[in-house]
Amino acid sequence: MKAEIEIECEKPEIVIKALKPDLENLNKFNISLTHEKNKLKIKIEAKDISSLLAGINSYLRLVKVAINTMEV
Repeated sequence: MKAEIEIECEKPEIVIKALKPDLENLNKFNISLTHEKNKLKIKIEAKDISSLLAGINSYLRLVKVAINTMEV
């Protein structure tokens, strides 16, 4: 199962840098973060729907925190 999410933000490369340590040692899903202009692209791959949803929820929260932190 796969999910792809695009989020508009001013500096997506900073968000990727902030989240890079969290990309290691993932057991239930694989994730990749890339950027293109003002868009952050998140690709998540998992074996089952519950793992996919866990990955989506986790990384959407982390991205939200990273973006909100940049705005402060």
